Amino acid sequence: MNRHHLAFVAIGAAIAAAGCSRDSGASGAALFAIHCAGCHPDGGNTVNPKKTLRAADRQANGIRTAGDVAALIRNPGPGMPVFTPGVIPAGEAKRIGTYVVTTFR
Repeated sequence: MNRHHLAFVAIGAAIAAAGCSRDSGASGAALFAIHCAGCHPDGGNTVNPKKTLRAADRQANGIRTAGDVAALIRNPGPGMPVFTPGVIPAGEAKRIGTYVVTTFR
């Protein structure tokens, strides 16, 4: 790979990262559908059925607030992908958290 190719790749990555980090303004429900519903349909958990999004399971795992959900998005346990701020900006993570705690009681 020559220097020009490397420069092109670096510039492309920077542009992509900048574009991906903007808050879309989408609702928590829409963001949940995009990023979460595949593994958490109807608040369940297809990977670990003991860790649903229902209040009792969340609370048993120390997840009580929208902020807790947003933090988990950034630093999840085994079986869940990490969603960086470039993928889910902070405002969107908070809206997902709010959606989870108000929807899955």
